[in-house]
Amino acid sequence: MPPYLPAPNRARPACMMKTVLLVDDDPATIEAWSLCMQGEDCTVLSAADGNGALSILGEQRVDIVVSDWVMPGLGGALLCQTMKNDAALAHIPFLMISGHPNPPAFVSYDGYLRKPVDFETLVAAVNRLCAAKKRPLY
Repeated sequence: MPPYLPAPNRARPACMMKTVLLVDDDPATIEAWSLCMQGEDCTVLSAADGNGALSILGEQRVDIVVSDWVMPGLGGALLCQTMKNDAALAHIPFLMISGHPNPPAFVSYDGYLRKPVDFETLVAAVNRLCAAKKRPLY
């Protein structure tokens, strides 16, 4: 069994039955991230840029967005900013991923990972953000 797939009896509490929207202009990256998330029992949706992601967000319930930062068209930073400024989307956790060493300081993303991202790190970040979303606000 490949290392990125979960063991059959491994608990998957935070991400089970979640819908993950993956956004990247590189088809190979989308494919790799999709395999990783499907191995965690997540429903996976994907878009090649921020505009495609916004179309999906307007039509489907999504539990978390995992997005590349730099893409043609609407990039990850503007996608995140657009989501956080929209009351209907602001509650959705946003995980920014990029090969750039410094995350954008002007964006209110919920998590940042630097490419290349190994599958365990990606899954852990998604699980952490999904679990944090479920916590009551005090």
